[in-house]
Amino acid sequence: MHLVEAEAVGPIEGDDALVTPPRPPHRRVSVSLLFTLSVLIGTVVAIYLLLPARHDVMVTEAIAHHADAGPWDLENPTPAELRAWSIGVVGKGAPLPSDAVKVIGAKRLEILKRGVALMRLDIAGEHVTYLVAHARGIPSKHVTRRDGELRAEGWRRGVFTAVAVGSDATSQTWLGAFK
Repeated sequence: MHLVEAEAVGPIEGDDALVTPPRPPHRRVSVSLLFTLSVLIGTVVAIYLLLPARHDVMVTEAIAHHADAGPWDLENPTPAELRAWSIGVVGKGAPLPSDAVKVIGAKRLEILKRGVALMRLDIAGEHVTYLVAHARGIPSKHVTRRDGELRAEGWRRGVFTAVAVGSDATSQTWLGAFK
Protein backbone atom coordinates (compact mmCIF):
# COMPACT_ATOMS: atom_id res chain seq x y z
CA MET A 1 0.00 0.00 0.00
CA HIS A 2 1.30 3.43 -0.93
CA LEU A 3 0.22 6.92 0.04
CA VAL A 4 -0.28 9.65 -2.50
CA GLU A 5 0.55 13.09 -1.07
CA ALA A 6 -2.44 15.43 -1.39
CA GLU A 7 -0.28 18.56 -1.35
CA ALA A 8 2.09 17.34 -4.01
CA VAL A 9 1.79 18.87 -7.43
CA GLY A 10 0.15 16.37 -9.73
CA PRO A 11 1.97 14.70 -12.54
CA ILE A 12 2.28 16.50 -15.77
CA GLU A 13 0.50 14.71 -18.58
CA GLY A 14 2.32 11.58 -19.39
CA ASP A 15 4.37 11.41 -16.10
CA ASP A 16 3.83 8.75 -13.50
CA ALA A 17 2.24 9.70 -10.16
CA LEU A 18 4.65 10.53 -7.30
CA VAL A 19 4.05 7.87 -4.66
CA THR A 20 5.74 7.93 -1.22
CA PRO A 21 5.58 5.27 1.48
CA PRO A 22 3.49 6.13 4.57
CA ARG A 23 5.14 7.33 7.78
CA PRO A 24 5.44 4.56 10.39
CA PRO A 25 2.65 4.95 13.03
CA HIS A 26 5.03 5.00 16.02
CA ARG A 27 7.03 7.88 14.52
CA ARG A 28 3.88 9.98 13.97
CA VAL A 29 2.85 9.53 17.62
CA SER A 30 6.30 10.19 19.07
CA VAL A 31 6.80 13.39 17.06
CA SER A 32 3.37 14.65 18.11
CA LEU A 33 4.07 13.80 21.77
CA LEU A 34 7.48 15.47 21.73
CA PHE A 35 6.07 18.60 20.12
CA THR A 36 3.21 18.81 22.65
CA LEU A 37 5.52 18.28 25.63
CA SER A 38 8.04 20.85 24.42
CA VAL A 39 5.30 23.48 23.96
CA LEU A 40 3.81 22.78 27.41
CA ILE A 41 7.15 22.79 29.21
CA GLY A 42 8.25 25.92 27.36
CA THR A 43 5.03 27.71 28.34
CA VAL A 44 5.36 26.81 32.03
CA VAL A 45 9.03 27.83 32.13
CA ALA A 46 8.24 31.13 30.38
CA ILE A 47 5.47 31.92 32.89
CA TYR A 48 7.74 31.31 35.88
CA LEU A 49 10.64 33.27 34.40
CA LEU A 50 8.76 36.24 32.97
CA LEU A 51 5.96 36.83 35.48
CA PRO A 52 6.92 37.80 39.04
CA ALA A 53 5.44 35.95 42.01
CA ARG A 54 2.84 38.04 43.82
CA HIS A 55 2.70 36.26 47.15
CA ASP A 56 1.77 38.81 49.81
CA VAL A 57 3.16 41.79 47.89
CA MET A 58 1.10 44.15 50.06
CA VAL A 59 2.77 42.87 53.25
CA THR A 60 6.22 43.22 51.68
CA GLU A 61 5.48 46.79 50.54
CA ALA A 62 4.05 47.76 53.93
CA ILE A 63 7.23 46.58 55.66
CA ALA A 64 9.37 48.44 53.10
CA HIS A 65 7.42 51.70 53.63
CA HIS A 66 7.31 51.46 57.43
CA ALA A 67 10.46 53.59 57.78
CA ASP A 68 9.15 56.32 55.42
CA ALA A 69 8.95 59.70 57.15
CA GLY A 70 7.03 61.50 54.41
CA PRO A 71 6.31 63.71 52.60
CA TRP A 72 2.63 63.03 53.09
CA ASP A 73 -0.29 63.90 50.80
CA LEU A 74 -2.24 64.68 54.00
CA GLU A 75 -0.68 65.67 57.33
CA ASN A 76 -2.70 65.22 60.52
CA PRO A 77 -5.98 64.80 58.61
CA THR A 78 -9.37 64.85 60.28
CA PRO A 79 -11.47 61.67 59.98
CA ALA A 80 -13.64 63.36 57.33
CA GLU A 81 -10.59 64.44 55.28
CA LEU A 82 -9.10 60.95 55.53
CA ARG A 83 -12.38 59.33 54.44
CA ALA A 84 -12.72 61.67 51.41
CA TRP A 85 -9.09 61.15 50.45
CA SER A 86 -9.37 57.34 50.72
CA ILE A 87 -12.41 57.32 48.41
CA GLY A 88 -10.26 58.98 45.77
CA VAL A 89 -7.37 56.56 46.27
CA VAL A 90 -8.95 53.11 46.82
CA GLY A 91 -12.71 53.60 46.52
CA LYS A 92 -15.74 53.87 48.74
CA GLY A 93 -16.02 51.76 51.89
CA ALA A 94 -12.31 51.26 52.63
CA PRO A 95 -11.61 50.00 56.18
CA LEU A 96 -10.11 53.07 57.86
CA PRO A 97 -8.83 53.36 61.41
CA SER A 98 -11.35 54.48 64.03
CA ASP A 99 -11.78 58.17 64.71
CA ALA A 100 -10.01 57.72 68.08
CA VAL A 101 -6.73 56.77 66.36
CA LYS A 102 -4.38 59.67 65.57
CA VAL A 103 -3.37 59.73 61.90
CA ILE A 104 0.05 61.33 61.42
CA GLY A 105 -0.02 61.32 57.63
CA ALA A 106 -1.37 59.63 54.53
CA LYS A 107 -0.13 59.24 50.99
CA ARG A 108 -1.05 57.42 47.80
CA LEU A 109 1.16 54.63 46.48
CA GLU A 110 1.03 52.63 43.28
CA ILE A 111 1.51 48.88 43.79
CA LEU A 112 0.92 46.39 40.98
CA LYS A 113 -0.59 49.20 38.86
CA ARG A 114 -3.33 50.11 41.35
CA GLY A 115 -3.83 52.81 43.93
CA VAL A 116 -2.99 52.00 47.55
CA ALA A 117 -3.61 54.16 50.63
CA LEU A 118 -0.65 54.31 53.02
CA MET A 119 -1.27 55.82 56.46
CA ARG A 120 1.04 56.40 59.42
CA LEU A 121 -0.82 56.05 62.70
CA ASP A 122 0.03 56.80 66.31
CA ILE A 123 -1.51 54.11 68.52
CA ALA A 124 -0.62 54.38 72.21
CA GLY A 125 2.66 56.13 71.35
CA GLU A 126 3.57 53.44 68.80
CA HIS A 127 4.07 54.35 65.13
CA VAL A 128 2.11 51.92 62.94
CA THR A 129 2.01 51.77 59.15
CA TYR A 130 -1.41 50.93 57.70
CA LEU A 131 -1.92 50.01 54.04
CA VAL A 132 -5.32 49.58 52.34
CA ALA A 133 -6.00 48.48 48.76
CA HIS A 134 -8.86 47.15 46.71
CA ALA A 135 -8.28 43.37 46.61
CA ARG A 136 -7.68 41.81 43.23
CA GLY A 137 -7.75 38.10 42.54
CA ILE A 138 -7.92 35.77 45.52
CA PRO A 139 -5.95 37.40 48.34
CA SER A 140 -4.92 35.55 51.49
CA LYS A 141 -7.44 35.71 54.32
CA HIS A 142 -4.78 36.37 56.94
CA VAL A 143 -1.00 36.77 56.78
CA THR A 144 1.49 37.22 59.63
CA ARG A 145 5.13 38.00 58.95
CA ARG A 146 7.97 38.95 61.29
CA ASP A 147 10.91 40.92 59.92
CA GLY A 148 13.45 41.56 62.65
CA GLU A 149 11.73 43.70 65.29
CA LEU A 150 8.74 44.38 63.03
CA ARG A 151 5.53 42.43 62.78
CA ALA A 152 3.17 42.69 59.81
CA GLU A 153 -0.42 41.50 59.89
CA GLY A 154 -2.42 41.37 56.67
CA TRP A 155 -6.10 40.54 56.33
CA ARG A 156 -9.02 40.79 53.95
CA ARG A 157 -12.07 42.84 54.88
CA GLY A 158 -14.82 42.72 52.27
CA VAL A 159 -13.37 43.72 48.91
CA PHE A 160 -10.30 45.31 50.52
CA THR A 161 -6.92 44.06 51.66
CA ALA A 162 -5.40 45.75 54.72
CA VAL A 163 -1.94 45.46 56.27
CA ALA A 164 -0.65 46.89 59.54
CA VAL A 165 3.04 47.01 60.48
CA GLY A 166 4.49 47.88 63.87
CA SER A 167 6.82 46.73 66.59
CA ASP A 168 6.56 43.03 67.38
CA ALA A 169 7.03 43.68 71.10
CA THR A 170 3.91 45.88 71.34
CA SER A 171 1.86 44.14 68.66
CA GLN A 172 -1.01 43.20 71.00
CA THR A 173 -1.54 46.90 71.79
CA TRP A 174 -1.65 48.22 68.25
CA LEU A 175 -3.40 45.18 66.73
CA GLY A 176 -6.32 45.77 69.11
CA ALA A 177 -7.08 49.02 67.27
CA PHE A 178 -7.85 47.09 64.06
CA LYS A 179 -10.22 44.44 65.47
